[in-house]
Amino acid sequence: MSTLHLLKYVRSFVDGRVRIRHPALHNEAVAALAEARMKAIAGVISVECNPVSGSVLLTYDSTAIPRDRLFAIGEAWAVYLDKVKAGKPADVPKF
Repeated sequence: MSTLHLLKYVRSFVDGRVRIRHPALHNEAVAALAEARMKAIAGVISVECNPVSGSVLLTYDSTAIPRDRLFAIGEAWAVYLDKVKAGKPADVPKF
């Protein structure tokens, strides 16, 4: 899967921690949904969404979530958030 779509939203990344900014995360309901769904992913340690900045900070166990799986999760969320921002129907990513 290509991660080029996702990379335009990544602001920082080191194994175990990633920060993403996306305009759709300024919507409180979208941010709350993203936070709740991402917290449910096995291997995720914490998720902090900030609707004011439109960002999400995800900390995770890099031994439990391999980089390729992390990128697949992130890419699915980037596509979802783009559709939400554009007012298009979108299915919430499930992992």
